[in-house]
Parts: sequence; C-alpha cells; structure tokens
Amino acid sequence: MNIKLSTLFQPGKLGNLLALASGALLTLAFAPFSIYPLAIIALALLISLCLPVTPREAFMRGGLFGIGLFGTGVYWVFISMHRFGDMNTVMAGICTAGLVAILALFPAICCYLTLRYFTNKADTRLLLAFPALWVMLEWLRSFLFSGFPWLTLGYTQLDAPLSGYAPIGSVLLVSLATVISAVWLVKIITLARAKLYMQVWQFGMYIILLWSMGATLALFQWTKPFDKPVSVALVQGNIPQQMKWDPAYLNSTLETYTKLTAPYWHTPLIIWPEAAIPISLRDAEDFVNGLDAHAKHNNVTLITGIPLMAAHDSYYNAVITLGALHSGYIKHRLVPFGEYIPSLPLLHRTLDLLHVPMSNFIPSPYANRPLLADHGKLKILTFICYEIAFPEQVLFAMNENPATNILLTVSNDAWFGHSAAQAQHLQMARMRALELGRPLLFVSNTGITASIDAMGRVSAAAPAFVATVLTDQIQPMQGHTPWQTFRMNPVLGLILSMLMIGRWRSRRS
Repeated sequence: MNIKLSTLFQPGKLGNLLALASGALLTLAFAPFSIYPLAIIALALLISLCLPVTPREAFMRGGLFGIGLFGTGVYWVFISMHRFGDMNTVMAGICTAGLVAILALFPAICCYLTLRYFTNKADTRLLLAFPALWVMLEWLRSFLFSGFPWLTLGYTQLDAPLSGYAPIGSVLLVSLATVISAVWLVKIITLARAKLYMQVWQFGMYIILLWSMGATLALFQWTKPFDKPVSVALVQGNIPQQMKWDPAYLNSTLETYTKLTAPYWHTPLIIWPEAAIPISLRDAEDFVNGLDAHAKHNNVTLITGIPLMAAHDSYYNAVITLGALHSGYIKHRLVPFGEYIPSLPLLHRTLDLLHVPMSNFIPSPYANRPLLADHGKLKILTFICYEIAFPEQVLFAMNENPATNILLTVSNDAWFGHSAAQAQHLQMARMRALELGRPLLFVSNTGITASIDAMGRVSAAAPAFVATVLTDQIQPMQGHTPWQTFRMNPVLGLILSMLMIGRWRSRRS
C-alpha cells in the first residue's frame, strides 16, 4: 500500500495510530533506556500531528499520545496491585487503565487548549502556547488528584546538556527547554519544506544556543564541600515481597540484615532500606536495642526503616537512627491505594465489596527534620520511597533545613517486580540531587541501591535483586542552588508570561 508521508499528519486513523506510537516512543527516552533524543522526536511528532486538525481531534491525539506514554511507562502499577497487592486480574487491570486514562488527559488538554485558544498567527501556537501549556500541566500533575509526577519530560534529559538547567529551575525548566527544542525542530522542518533556508539557519542557531547554555551551566558546581568525605555502607537485603510482611519469615529477614551488616560495623554510616525491620518498633524493641548497642560500641550511626505504632491500629512509615544520637523521620506523603485510601466514602465501600487489600498507614503530623549522624555534625534529610518524586516537597524541606548536607531515600521497590519502575525511581532521585547540589543515597530493599553525587551522577550502584552491601565515600555539601533560592517563581513566571503573550497575540489576530 502506497501512503504519502504527509497524509499521516492529516485527520484520520493513521494519524491517530501514529500519535499512540509516538507516546510509546517517548517511554524509551526515560530510564532504563535513557535514549534522550527520542523525547524531542516524539514530542515533535505529536505537535506535527495536532497542528493540521481541529481542537477536538487534537484532544484525541493528545490523549492517545498519553495512553502510549503512560501505558508503557507505568504498566508496573498493575504488577504492584495484582501480584503483590492480591487484587484480582480484572480489578487490577481496571485500576491501571483508569490511572493511565487520567494521566493521558494532561497531554490531551494541552493539545486541545493550544488549538482552541491560540491562533497560528506569528507561530503563537508553536513557539509560545504549546511549550508553556505542557509544562504548566506537568506542574499541575504533581499535586492534582494527590499528585503523580512520574514521567515528567525533563527527566529524559538528565544525561544530556539540557540537564544544566535543573539547578536553575528544577526538572520543570528542563522540561520547558525540551519542549522548546521540539517545537523549534518542527519549525525548522516546516521552513525547510518551504525552502526558507535563512530562517532554517536562524532556528538552528537557536537550538545550538539553548543546548550550549545548558551544557555550560552543567559545568557549574553551585554548592561547596562540607567537611571531609564520609564512608557509607548501604545494605540491600533483597527480601522478596511475598516474604517481607509474613511473620513466618521475620527471623529470616532480621538475620539476613544482621549478617550482611556484620562485616561493616567499622563504617561510620550504615543504612538499611524502607521497613527493613518489618514489625513495629514496640514489637522489635529487643532487636533494635541490640543494634543500638552495636552502633554505640563501634561509634557508628545505623539508619533503618521501621513502622511505628500510632492510634487506632494505624502505623507510621518511619526511619530511625541508632547509635550515639537518636533521631527519626515519619513519612509525609503516602502512596494512594498503596499505603492509604483517599477519603472518598463511595470508594471505600466499593473496595470493601471487591475485597481489595489496603494498608493502614497514616501520614506524619510532624515537620521534616534531618537525621543526625557523626555526633550531630552531619545532617541527613530523609524521604521515604515515593516522596523523592515530588520536587517541591523536597525543596520545601530543604529550605526548612538549609544546613542539610546529604539527601537520603529509602525504598522498597520490590512492589514493582522486574520492571522499569526501579530505574525510573532512581532517575528522579538523581534529578533531586542535581537540583539541590547535594549527594543522595538511594537505599532499596531489592535495588537499585546507589550512591549519587551532588551533580546527579551515580558514583556507585548495586545490581538489583541481589543481597549485597554497597560501600562508597560521599562528599557532604553545603550552600544553595539558584532553584533553592528562588523556588518555582521564575519558572512559573516565565510560563505565565508565554501564555499571556500568546493569548494577546491571538486576540489581536
């Protein structure tokens, strides 16, 4: 069958299928594949598919793009619900499809609003509206419906020159630079087809300038070393999720962590992952006291995840330190449908009827304070699992605790099986380290356990699904990045300015 390339971008089923495929293509730009140019190519395809059609058709194509992206990017939610959450296949499939459909609304709305409220006069849609709307909706996605900021576009550029914009304006500024690169690519192709080669050269220079500035900024070290490097031992127990909360395997789990740690009691900082001790602190008192005595005797700090009892048979998901100083952190942002059920009465009744299992964790009522190590000299700001995905939550905690030297994430990614979720999670943690100029320790039950420097680079990593201990030396840091100083104000101001100018141009035309 002979099909002209130009017909693919016109209204019709072929264009719709290409939109779906473009979204799936974008997944390959994220970890673990990290083919970062595909982010620009996939987005350029979406833009080209939406410009020739009506706003309603653009909504459909944006939604199909979102289904392609999130359907292939967060498929592991099904694994978590079905295999480890004991939800039946049909319900897990429905819930996963519902999540993908909700997330797909964001690119759909972006495409619709671009064509509905912005004219094509003076390239308003292409150069102003689409980039600003895309990033604005990514920002909104981080807190609407409890927030799900997974697969934010800027993460694709973590190992590319555009990553240099992260300490200036977070992952969202990297997203904006990525979308602008895509729209300029579309503009170059359009001008080349019209044989306007002088303007092709002009926009080509714009792309070179944007990427050169990013590469230059990536060379800057915005923060400075604090004291001397610290030796760490990150313990990856690799306890299967089926065994982790089973009381029959409790002694085996504790023995695994004890044996793995035994050769490293000389290391100043030892860290176990989220809920490494899978019973409450009250029930594990004798075991914890023994660890505390070991830590004091060897003059080291041991950090471990452990549940804490709360009122009415509820629990806090917590991290505590053992050794010379005792401190702790309780998780603020819980995973919806994983650690708690959103407060919707109808939803509660439906899940009860379907016998869907849910955890009974509650969020922390306390402010985030750093864990203390090295006799209080070292301050470690801690986040549990899902929390590291939220840039503004991490930023707020950093600004409340500016003396923080190290970031820490403890997690249990065993929930997601052998999927891309582990690599995606680590990619987001790397971005937080780069944004705030702090080293970050990423300690997971099944992996990927890693040590990340203040430039967002992985300095050491342990293979997934292996019981092991990762050792490394990390350099604590102090100071502020521009993003920590100015927060989201410059990025949101830039986006709003682009939208206002675009709308003004549209009204004039």
